[in-house]
Amino acid sequence: MSEGMFDPSALTIPGIDKERLIASMVRILPRTILVIDIASSSEEAQALARNEALPDGSECWYRFFTAEDMKKIDDPVFAMGMVRYEFAQLVRRNAVWPARIELDGGGSGFAISRDGYVLTNYHLVTSEVANHQREDGVEGVETPCKTLRAQIANRGANGEWEWRDAQGVWLVSNPPTARAVRKTGPHSAELREDTALLRIEPAPQAWLELSDRIMTPGAPVWMAGFPLRSARHEQKLSELNYTDADGSLRVSSGKVTAVEETDYFTTDLDGSMGNSGSPVFDADGQVVGMFSRATGDGPRNAFEYGYTPRVHVTAKLAASGLKLAAVLDRGITGSEDASLPVSNVRP
Repeated sequence: MSEGMFDPSALTIPGIDKERLIASMVRILPRTILVIDIASSSEEAQALARNEALPDGSECWYRFFTAEDMKKIDDPVFAMGMVRYEFAQLVRRNAVWPARIELDGGGSGFAISRDGYVLTNYHLVTSEVANHQREDGVEGVETPCKTLRAQIANRGANGEWEWRDAQGVWLVSNPPTARAVRKTGPHSAELREDTALLRIEPAPQAWLELSDRIMTPGAPVWMAGFPLRSARHEQKLSELNYTDADGSLRVSSGKVTAVEETDYFTTDLDGSMGNSGSPVFDADGQVVGMFSRATGDGPRNAFEYGYTPRVHVTAKLAASGLKLAAVLDRGITGSEDASLPVSNVRP
């Protein structure tokens, strides 16, 4: 199995032309404010952590660390996590607590129709869901996003692909919060039906096909997205002709390691912060799932590949949960037939 994340030119996806892949991908850019403070214990830090939707459409994350955490800022594995990275930077700058910054992050999405419909993760649009009171779930109703931005690929004057801001972003469909997020404890939760449908203008120049195929353990898979940060050992970088993740489009390959009925599957695909919403492809180049969450040691994976099992929502669940067939068909032809099978949800 190949290790690591590679540029599309270095690792292709079977059945997907590189140009089509680039033109189909969408950068998802929520506006997130990060407030970091110091807690007296790790238990208090966990209990105080919370997210709040702000009136302007952005989301505020409150995160807490301890005096012991301050001693870990030079540990590269500790500081690789998105929030811990910002915490380490603030400690080095002798910040005054609480410190408030804009989080440098983002995620991935991909076009699934010629009309600019884009599939991504629920957890990337939670502030828009809260601000527009869509927590009970909405299907096929467009709401202009307040602060969520998206970038699409366009050919520049030099013939190279460039990432440019979309002119408009609308939240179209999202599952109820109760289906998207499941409480696992007093201060913990787990992403489940982590899906959302956007529409963006102008529409991406290409789109990807969804498949209702249910994967089996051992099946090969590929993933494309925009990982933000990694720091592999120099020897590995040289051996694999690999460059560390920097927010550019990357492709990784792996295999399915577990399957949870028809809704979820787990892989050993490589990724990082920023891969949320990444499409997962089968050997025929069709999208069989979308990355949702990691369950292993993510920061360690950024240095030594293989410590982060990744859980993906199946394309079948995304299509049924968001009623994609009805929404896309209605948007194109005016039909309201909600009985279309997932295999018809394609360009």
